[in-house]
Amino acid sequence: MKAIIQSTYGAPEDVVELRETSKPVIGDDDVLVRVHAAGVHIGDWLLSSGLPYMIRLGYGLTRPKYSIPGMEFAGTVEDVGANVSRFHVGDEVFGSGTGAFAEYVSTGQDALVAKPTNATFTEAAAVPISGLTALQAVRDIGGVQARDNVLVIGASGAVGTYAVQIAKAYDAEVTGVCSTAKMDMVRSIGADHAIDYTKEDFSHSGYLWDAIIDTAGNRSLSTLREALTPTGTLVIVGGSGGPWLMGLGRNLRALAVSPFVSQHLRQFLSRTNREDLEALKDLIESDKVKPIIDKTFPLSQAGEALAHVGQRHAQGKTVITVKMP
Repeated sequence: MKAIIQSTYGAPEDVVELRETSKPVIGDDDVLVRVHAAGVHIGDWLLSSGLPYMIRLGYGLTRPKYSIPGMEFAGTVEDVGANVSRFHVGDEVFGSGTGAFAEYVSTGQDALVAKPTNATFTEAAAVPISGLTALQAVRDIGGVQARDNVLVIGASGAVGTYAVQIAKAYDAEVTGVCSTAKMDMVRSIGADHAIDYTKEDFSHSGYLWDAIIDTAGNRSLSTLREALTPTGTLVIVGGSGGPWLMGLGRNLRALAVSPFVSQHLRQFLSRTNREDLEALKDLIESDKVKPIIDKTFPLSQAGEALAHVGQRHAQGKTVITVKMP
């Protein structure tokens, strides 16, 4: 099969290449999926770049632990293991697993669900990581409920577009923070209000939010707290900064401060599970959530796709399409 192979860390466009390699061998509990499309998210760029340096402790000190990048995909079931009963050859599915930038990927059956009937493979591939992160940030960590005032920072990004729509699905009043060119799009996906960060500082607006979902990662903890109600919840999703810790420093400060203030300062790492993938499928099929696609790239241009995401200016999700005979 053809797959994107990476043997060292660096600028993705320089260190990944399309090669022939062996098709994955599945275990008894696994599913082999013929990939139609694979989503690209900031974590893919970070792992390809080897940033922050701390992640190399878990993903390989001098070279990537996994030679084929990519974590989210949509496609058709090609084969199933002996213990798999939920899927059959030909089923259309989406989910997550290691090595998605390839013609085939193997993953556990609990990391897959049926593709939404009203979504294309390209749209479905944009959901599993970013959509699941937003769902857990809004619902579980943010505890968003009806009539809550919610601020989504980075509302036009991969996670932010889902966070806006999911918060609206919970009947919250949503304000999205984005750049000038993306305000119309943010409003079109359901935001009640949009703030252009190039012209207005939301922390000086005099308005306080019950929950802030921060997907941008470049504002101080004190700035974010100024915009929260006294008992509001801040959810830190990812981060940006220096090459060693990136957003980890701010996360640690939030962890240290939270026990001593009335506000709830939370950071988290999303976890893949079948129930949440099913919840996302239901939201899409009920037309409450729609994947927003920024750009698509062919598999041969995976390096360019990763570089594009690494610039952090995408409007929605970037997707790699995989064409096979």
